[in-house]
Amino acid sequence: QLACPLDLGCHSVFVPSVAIDKTSGCQLFLSQDGLRTEIVSSKSSEMNIVIPNGDDVSEMPIPEQYLTKWDETKKKFITAVSSHV
Repeated sequence: QLACPLDLGCHSVFVPSVAIDKTSGCQLFLSQDGLRTEIVSSKSSEMNIVIPNGDDVSEMPIPEQYLTKWDETKKKFITAVSSHV
């Protein structure tokens, strides 16, 4: 739950992007129409997106751990979401 919940007070407006910054524990509820919303997060943890799933909802985490490796072919660092083994 957000420490300072934000209620836009509307249910039929598309928000093209949401920024989450310096937040610990966040649930972002998106309607079916809001699934194309872009989410930018930084310095945050325990973030989840809640989306409709039939008569129920599904909760999905936003990754907060990444792996950065040098790509010899591209001659640059590549960052990807870290998967737990």
